[in-house]
Amino acid sequence: MVALLKSFLLVLYASVNPIQDPIASLSNSHPQTRPSMAIADSKVQLPPGMLDAHNRTITNPSIKDQVIFEKYGAETGGEYTKLNIKVSPGGGTAIHYHNSYDETFHAITGDLGVVVCEDTFQLRPGETRTVPAGTKHRFFNPYSDRDVTFTTEIRPAHEGFERSLYILYGLARDGYCGEKGLPKSMMHLCLVADMGDMSAPGAIGKMIVKAFAAYARWTGEEERLLQRYWFMS
Repeated sequence: MVALLKSFLLVLYASVNPIQDPIASLSNSHPQTRPSMAIADSKVQLPPGMLDAHNRTITNPSIKDQVIFEKYGAETGGEYTKLNIKVSPGGGTAIHYHNSYDETFHAITGDLGVVVCEDTFQLRPGETRTVPAGTKHRFFNPYSDRDVTFTTEIRPAHEGFERSLYILYGLARDGYCGEKGLPKSMMHLCLVADMGDMSAPGAIGKMIVKAFAAYARWTGEEERLLQRYWFMS
């Protein structure tokens, strides 16, 4: 079972980060908390950047990537979420897909590498490409000496996606991510993927992510992470 979980992580994130035991991580580093009023009222809670403009920008110190939330779904009536993203040299994601939203990439500075199914290409500044829901894809910075910036829009907006980025980058700031910028804890890794509707190809991998995400919710770890990184309380 352990070998299967490690294999899945390699496929999902192309990462060699060490994986922590989720139960040990929870008991030693992340004590459970009771649900709070902020969690209970989460459906009406405004995103962090709408409460304080400084919180629109988040940075992953492990990989030096930066995300600016230009528009939250709460600002567009749920129509779309728009991000401005800076990717460091050699950075990017592994192959994945989203079930519930399309994603549109628009290159701004430098050429943005994009893989859609079996096709690999680069978007030059000003060029755009939309990836429909359910389509395997990834993006990457093809340069070794400079950053790439681009915008991405997801339609319709997905608050879980927005929350997952705040949690991911918050964990990185607090030292809970490896050098690839991904959580060291299996539970955190799967929770972020499930919350943001980011799936790797393969039915087994999806079941594993769902199982660990359910465990995180059952133990109250999801609530603790939302309190710290989304509600910032």
